[in-house]
Amino acid sequence: MPLRKLNSNSLFSNSFFIFLIRFFPSVANLMVLLYYSRHLEKATYGTYQNFWTQLYFIYPLACFGIHVLITTYAPGTILKLSKTVSVKQYLIYGIWLVALSGGFAVLQLESLHIGWSIPLLFMLSFALGIITESFLIVFKRIKSLLIINSGYALGYLAIHKLVLDKGFSQHDIFLDLLILNLVRLVASLVILSVSAKQYQQEDGEEVRTVKEIRTLWLHMGLYDILQTVSSWIDKFLVSILLTAAASAIYFNGTQNVPFLPLILSASGSAVLIQMNKVKVKDERTSLLQLMNHSARYLSNIVFPLMFFLMFFRYELFAVLLPGYQEAVPVFFVMLFILPFRTYSFITVFQKLHKGHLSTTGAVGELVLACLLMYPLYQWLGLPGLALSFIISSYAQCVFYFYHISRLLQTRFYRLVPMANWAVKLSIFIPLFGFLHYLVTSFFQTKTSLLLGIAAMIFTILVALYVEIKKNGDIQSQNEI
Repeated sequence: MPLRKLNSNSLFSNSFFIFLIRFFPSVANLMVLLYYSRHLEKATYGTYQNFWTQLYFIYPLACFGIHVLITTYAPGTILKLSKTVSVKQYLIYGIWLVALSGGFAVLQLESLHIGWSIPLLFMLSFALGIITESFLIVFKRIKSLLIINSGYALGYLAIHKLVLDKGFSQHDIFLDLLILNLVRLVASLVILSVSAKQYQQEDGEEVRTVKEIRTLWLHMGLYDILQTVSSWIDKFLVSILLTAAASAIYFNGTQNVPFLPLILSASGSAVLIQMNKVKVKDERTSLLQLMNHSARYLSNIVFPLMFFLMFFRYELFAVLLPGYQEAVPVFFVMLFILPFRTYSFITVFQKLHKGHLSTTGAVGELVLACLLMYPLYQWLGLPGLALSFIISSYAQCVFYFYHISRLLQTRFYRLVPMANWAVKLSIFIPLFGFLHYLVTSFFQTKTSLLLGIAAMIFTILVALYVEIKKNGDIQSQNEI
């Protein structure tokens, strides 16, 4: 059995800790957004938020898939690859990074009036921090990253609170956050330099040619950029073609469910780290088993969350976003994207060096969504815009499953744990439907929502416990 050493509990442990690394900064960001939206004027808050919107839109261009490529290989292989890059190539990338950072700085000159140096250095440190974090994840410096990112999250919260208390200033907030970013980057680089020395003599089993690796990198970079464009193009078009009120409704209705992208990313990274131990001849069998284990674990989180949000959507908006009830139908449509959070399609293409398939799927999904946006908007209004991306995502899913089944040489229905998912759906759907009916019949909106959240968390924990125990029992039997 090729997975005897690559057990599913190890996969869960790796996924959990990688998730924790990114969890604390995300929580801090969410808390600040909720806090600032209530204490800043809309114009000031909008200007502040535009900085982050443009940063998140541009940084995939700055990283250009390097951070994704790093997690594909073992530490020794990554270090050997870094030595094959010439000084000229490093210089070209440096110029590219500075040019994009300069473009980002120009965007902030007129809106923020904080000069060019702060945003330029901010983009540089942010992009390099993303790449450095990927190195440390591959080197398994999880505890170090937890300490660094926890400290960053606390500093992030403290800076926002202190700047607001003394009189909010765009210059002060981004200068202080730049210093915090630089401190995190320096700490990460110090740990990276120490870690790299320990892997200098490691012999990786990767036998791909430099040409194959370079091709994968280009496809991963393009895919990452396409994913960003796909995530923002609808919001961008709404902001320039419709009224500000319609834009606000659509933005609130299409917000990503917090932390789910982190969970999927952590799971994919954990699979790739596990796969670094697998010989090339066994990688297809091992990859299929690991992807199935990953889908089992992720469904324990995604399914309860999805059905909680579906049944409690009106209570959620009434408590957290009062005045935006019109966004609920848009939000409901967007929830149908959540099943895709149970399977990391890109992981398979990444490991098997079939990046062109992920790129083709991403391009097709974006084109189809753009073709559907106008007719569906004419038919259904704002929910129609959201529906265009749901339809295109399901079409992309069919394309990916078809090619993954061919790559792993198996039937498409073996790619996911169908029986496992069917049991969970038959439990979670009636459970949350009945729970919603029960609590809303006896309690007020806020209390009903809190009880729903508590039930969701409890359900996720129980489901994860059962899954872990079940897999542990199966592995114990296999070892006997």
